[in-house]
Amino acid sequence: MYYQHPYRVLRQGGILLILVMVVFMLGPLTPAAAEDKTDEESGWEFQAAPYMWFLSMDGSVTVKGQKSDADLSFSDIWDELNIAGMVEFEGRKDRWGFFGDTIYANLGKNKSAGGIRIDPNVNVLWVTAGGFYRLGTWDLTDRVKNKPPAVTVDIIAGARYTYLDVSLRIEDFPNQKKDKQWVDPIIGTRTLFDLSERWTISLQGNIGGFGVGSDFTWGAFGLLGYRFPLFSKENNARVAAGYRALSQDYTDGKGDNKFQWDEIMYGPVAGLVVQF
Repeated sequence: MYYQHPYRVLRQGGILLILVMVVFMLGPLTPAAAEDKTDEESGWEFQAAPYMWFLSMDGSVTVKGQKSDADLSFSDIWDELNIAGMVEFEGRKDRWGFFGDTIYANLGKNKSAGGIRIDPNVNVLWVTAGGFYRLGTWDLTDRVKNKPPAVTVDIIAGARYTYLDVSLRIEDFPNQKKDKQWVDPIIGTRTLFDLSERWTISLQGNIGGFGVGSDFTWGAFGLLGYRFPLFSKENNARVAAGYRALSQDYTDGKGDNKFQWDEIMYGPVAGLVVQF
């Protein structure tokens, strides 16, 4: 029977997920879609969102030619109290907007391979920034009362900065340490579903790298949200929970100077979104 490593299955499944999301997101743009409901000449709207990302890792890291698997399950990360913190911010006026997010994680787990103790440690920082264009908002059903279920579609483009500080401590071998930084261009789409006055779903997918930084990178992010009033303002906040995945395949150098970061980071996300 042909066997595929779970990491390759995750990578292939992630790329397939991005393609499915793109097709699904563009679905509302068919001629059968309802009339565009985007407000004209509205003022600026902003939102900020702190999240916790309970991530796992699957892949490998190569530092100065020495390769180590960097597979960490969520239980491993929980034991080490290494959970990624994430903050998002965005602003929009009419159809145009900007966004940014910052993610930081300190990951590491002692393990043994073939009787040799390996202690990989990874500090990673991602900073993403860009802009988006709102294609429009469409009703999903006939208008009921004042606010029927609706779907909004955005096109996004930007760049993701990555900073890595990686060290491999391998028993009976010299410690290997390397820090790397690079920038990946990214493009993608985002779909926002207003299911009711309280409930929302957001789906986002992007691809990038294209050899500029990473050879290839992709990301997928899905959230279910529940709106509620905060500081006496009507439904200006929502709790959100979902799942996020980020894949990067970055290589620099060859032979004894080779550095490679070939990882998929994935796991549940929970946070609070506040609009103002």
